[in-house]
Amino acid sequence: MKLKFNHFFLVILIFLTSFLGFAQGANPENVTLVEKQNGKRLELYAKNTDTIPYVVFLRVTTNDFRRSSNRPVLKPVSANSEVHLLTLIKLAGSEGNYEKQFIVNEVSTNLKFRKDDDDMQINFDTALKTANITLFESDACEICEDTKLLFNNNKVAYNLKAINNDQDLLLKALKNNGQSIENIQRDVFVLKIEDAIYRGISTKKELLEALKNHIE
Repeated sequence: MKLKFNHFFLVILIFLTSFLGFAQGANPENVTLVEKQNGKRLELYAKNTDTIPYVVFLRVTTNDFRRSSNRPVLKPVSANSEVHLLTLIKLAGSEGNYEKQFIVNEVSTNLKFRKDDDDMQINFDTALKTANITLFESDACEICEDTKLLFNNNKVAYNLKAINNDQDLLLKALKNNGQSIENIQRDVFVLKIEDAIYRGISTKKELLEALKNHIE
C-alpha cells in the first residue's frame, strides 16, 4: 500500500512540476494560436514563424463546443511550421464561445553526434551562441571539419584561423592563457572559447566534453 501511495505521489509531483514550468513561460509574439473555421468545425493550430522550435500547451474550456479531446494539448512546434492542436465542433443553438489557456515555451536545441554506435548529446543555449569563439585549424583535419559543421548547423558564430598562417595570434593566445608554446607545430586543432583554450582534441566525444564547460 505504501509503495502504491509513493508511486501516486511521484506521478502527481511530476505533473505539477511540468505544469508550473510551462506557466512560467512567456509567450513569444512569433508563436500564435490560429483559428480555421470549416462549417461547424473550428480547427485550432499553433503557428511558429520563428527559426527555432517551441513547445505549446493548450487548454480549452467551453460549453458551446464538442471537442476532439477533453485533455489539455502539449505539442512541439518546429521552426517555421504550423501544427494542428484541437478540433471544436459547435453545438446547435450555442454562441460558439470558449476560453483558452495557451502557453509557449522555447526548446533547447538538442545536438547529437553518432560514432561507433555511441550517442553523445549536448544542449546548446545562448551561453555558447554568444561566446567569443576562435577555431584554429590545419589541413586534412577531420575534427576541424566536424566542429565547423556542428557550429554552422546550429548557428554558433566563430572566428576561423589557420594554425600555420596565424601562428603569432595563436602564440599570443597561449601565452595569455598561461599555456606552453613548445611543440606548437604538433597542434592540428585548437579551440578558444572566451579565455579557455583546448588543445589535443581529436574525437567528437572530446569536443563535446569541452563544449559542455560553456553550457549553462
